[in-house]
Amino acid sequence: MKPIDVIVPVYRGLQDVKDCLDSVLNSKCNQSYDLIFIDDASPEPEVSAYLQAEAKKGEFTLLINEENLGFVATVNRGMRLHEDRDVILLNSDTQVANDWIDRLVHTAYAKDNTGTVTPFSNNATICSYPNFCQDNELPKNLSVAQIDDLFALCNPEASLDIPTAVGFCMYIRRECLTQLGYFDLETFGMGYGEENDFSQRAISMGWTNQFALDVFVHHTGNVSFGDEHNELKHAALGKITAKHPTYERQVHEHIADDPAKPYRERVWLASLKYSAVPFVVHISHNRGGGTARFVEELSDELSSLANSLLLMPSVAKPGYLSLSQVFTHSEALAPEESGYTLYFHAEEEKAALISFLKSLPVQSLHYHHLIGLPKWFQKLPKKLGLPWFIAVHDYYMACPHISLTSTSGNYCEEKGISDCNKCLSSSIGINEKNIETWRNSFKLFLEGAETCFTPSNDCQQRMEGYFPDATFATVYHQQSQHFSDVGSTGSQNEQAGSARSRVVFKVIVLGALSKIKGADVLEALAVHCKQESIDIEFELMGYSYRDLVSAPNSNLTVSGAYQESELQALLEEKIMHQEADLIWFPAQWPETFSYTLSAAIESGLPILASSIGAFPERLYGRSNAWVLPRDASLELLVNTILAIKKKVFEHSDVESLCEMVGVARFVDSGYRYKNNYLASTATPSIFAIRKDGKDKVGQWVRMFMLHLNSGQTKRDKFRVNLLKLLVRIKFLPIMSSVVQRIPQSLQSQIKTKLLK
Repeated sequence: MKPIDVIVPVYRGLQDVKDCLDSVLNSKCNQSYDLIFIDDASPEPEVSAYLQAEAKKGEFTLLINEENLGFVATVNRGMRLHEDRDVILLNSDTQVANDWIDRLVHTAYAKDNTGTVTPFSNNATICSYPNFCQDNELPKNLSVAQIDDLFALCNPEASLDIPTAVGFCMYIRRECLTQLGYFDLETFGMGYGEENDFSQRAISMGWTNQFALDVFVHHTGNVSFGDEHNELKHAALGKITAKHPTYERQVHEHIADDPAKPYRERVWLASLKYSAVPFVVHISHNRGGGTARFVEELSDELSSLANSLLLMPSVAKPGYLSLSQVFTHSEALAPEESGYTLYFHAEEEKAALISFLKSLPVQSLHYHHLIGLPKWFQKLPKKLGLPWFIAVHDYYMACPHISLTSTSGNYCEEKGISDCNKCLSSSIGINEKNIETWRNSFKLFLEGAETCFTPSNDCQQRMEGYFPDATFATVYHQQSQHFSDVGSTGSQNEQAGSARSRVVFKVIVLGALSKIKGADVLEALAVHCKQESIDIEFELMGYSYRDLVSAPNSNLTVSGAYQESELQALLEEKIMHQEADLIWFPAQWPETFSYTLSAAIESGLPILASSIGAFPERLYGRSNAWVLPRDASLELLVNTILAIKKKVFEHSDVESLCEMVGVARFVDSGYRYKNNYLASTATPSIFAIRKDGKDKVGQWVRMFMLHLNSGQTKRDKFRVNLLKLLVRIKFLPIMSSVVQRIPQSLQSQIKTKLLK
């Protein structure tokens, strides 16, 4: 076979160009090829200088456009260089590996009518991995070469038809190119859409566009076009659909069918076994909230040392356990079971789960909660021969009520075993009636852990009282960042106080308010202020476990739920419009941390909280924060808030407030996750991909793909069928005018939701 021309048009992005050149030259291909870089009059002199210097080494051909011609004209110039050769169009912001050309050639000639070939990439729309039709960062646990190895071993010589090639890396057979002609310069000008047009022309002439499922090429994305990307993209789509009326429907139907899904799943599964860094398996409940947020934050903090898996009771499949990768920077704080989730029946497939975890490079287990999990989970570390850590997010192991509250919803005051047993005997829905039996069931589990982390010193002291032989350490969430401004001189609101003209003092309460978080106290105080004509207004930014008496029958308004990621912006907006003067936490139980308190601290607003749990130590030393007894009378609450009002509005020093400052202090244990967390555990052996070879990799993947495929729930099937139905409806002639009125952004959002 004649040499292949690998054509790389270059416009900008020096580091990308360097990485691309190095990757091509370092790849090991049997197929002969000529590498051709074309400098399209780069606006970055360092790019042109680098290419000219490297070209002198004789390892590639450099063509230079005297003026900027744009992508289409530039690649057309390259494809005309040798008119008897196949070509590979390769973006300058890509990285290739191994024998990538050999595998593309095999796919190109496996069928007589193959016109184009496109590999997998992290950023390639319908050819994207790991998330379909999304731009993905390169997975952190494997290099480009290792990911490409997995594609080669998991999907050997596999390919399928696609409606269009994707231009980041596009193999074109010369016979197809000769018959169709070059890219349409007149229509697509500077670029974008030309490869889609070429692909559609190929289909019309009997050629196919193949997706090479055994090749992976890393793609940074949009380096050449920069901010023009979206504008060019939308303009190109109109031109393509004008030339090829069925194009958009073909693409949408392909997306709905997603035939490459099992091939992506195989590689993801193998990527766990052959990860270049070890894993920590986080074990938790499936209720989301602060626990899920902490798992995500810790996973992100440790991402340079270890990757994270989350094992929990399945939300989608009751009776099963779900095991999935922890994806950081997610807006959703509730656990989500993505397409990349393994399911194991909690009892019947226990051995399979243990076998799977043993086959991975797992370094340790980190328990966050046991609620909803089978009892044998406490013995899992011993079965795996692994060390384990425990994060104490609440008091579940000390009391089945979890929050140290009685059946009435009030703090139990931890009076002793006799009172605990009386409480349990009257508790509905709790089977265990002996508190000592309950605590003893967790004793060995806690004592055997490397470390039991508590997110506040208050929590540590309480847990040590119940489990004195366990090793506890206070390690604050969020890397203790909210202690950095202890001793601050005032809030944003205090500084704006002189500009105030209103009389009413506005108090904000945050979050989902249960009885133990003070919903009843809030209601009572708001009703009291209404009845006594006291100029204090309350707003619950969130919702309550029941309907609270609100305006006009009390001084309370309820604004409803918010997204966690939006909270800081919402508070800033209220400060700007002078709609918030104080944030109040009326908690009735010893909270172990409180992420909403972190948001309150970041807002700079004055804070009033109950002197229980983590609040006193986290607020200690702040000039604009105070604590009161959790059972403070309505009179004391009113007088305190009015005193704070005077301080905020008039900048007066109120002596009585000083008496309310908590005595607890910030306690620094010296423990840091990055420094200490994994240092005491041995690093597991990392499996070699190439050493195991195709047969061994394939056998292992087939064994556990059964658990991945079993995750196809009724909800998944409904979602796919709904997407297909929407595609059919969208392209009905009668619907065209209706669809045109729906903003493209909204259509994209709907599609993204259905693809998740």
